[in-house]
Amino acid sequence: PLVETRLFADSYPKAKVLAKLEMFNPGGSVKDRPVARMLTHAQAQGRLHPGQTILDSSSGNAGIAYAMIGSLLGHNVEIVMPDNASRERVQRIMAHGATITFTDAILGYDEAMREVKRRYESSPEDYYFADQYSNAANWEAHYDGTAAEIISQAPAAMTHFLAGVGTGGTITGVARRLSEVLPDVQIVCEAPTEFPRGEGLKP
Repeated sequence: PLVETRLFADSYPKAKVLAKLEMFNPGGSVKDRPVARMLTHAQAQGRLHPGQTILDSSSGNAGIAYAMIGSLLGHNVEIVMPDNASRERVQRIMAHGATITFTDAILGYDEAMREVKRRYESSPEDYYFADQYSNAANWEAHYDGTAAEIISQAPAAMTHFLAGVGTGGTITGVARRLSEVLPDVQIVCEAPTEFPRGEGLKP
C-alpha cells in the first residue's frame, strides 16, 4: 500500500508525503520483487539449471529474498555478506535454509562482491550467479511492477519520487516508467556518502 506519512509535516506542512510500504512483501522488503523476477526468468530461459546453487552478495534483504524464493524453486542458495550484517537478517536467511559466507566488514561491502565473483569463477558449473547489480531483470521488476502500482495509487499531481540506492534497480525502473507517464516528476536519489550508511545503501 501507499500511505500518507506525517514524517516531514513540521518542515513541509503543505506537502503530502506518501510512503510505499514494501515491508508488506513476503520477505519483508522491496528486494522480493527483483529477486523473484531474476530467478524465475533465469529458470524459464534455461540459465538456472536443476542442481545449481543460487549465488549472490547481499547486505541482508536481497539475501532473505534469495533464500526464500530460491528454496521455493527447489535450489540451494549461498549468500556472501559482510560479517557486520544484522543478526535478524542472518537468522532469517538461515531459517530459509541458505548458506552464508561472511567477509570482513572492515573491507566493505565491495569485498563481498569480490568474494562472490571468486567463488563463481572457481566453479561456474555449480552456481547460478544472479548478479543483482548487473541483471536487467532487477530494474525491469520495478518498471513493470513497483512503478505501475505507484502510478495507480498516487495522486495525479505527484511532483517527486524519492528512493535510496543500493543496486539502483528500484530508482532506475520506477524513474523510467514515471518519466514516460509523468514527465514533470522529479526523481530524487538518496545515497549517503558518510559512515555509517544505512544497510543496503551504497555511496
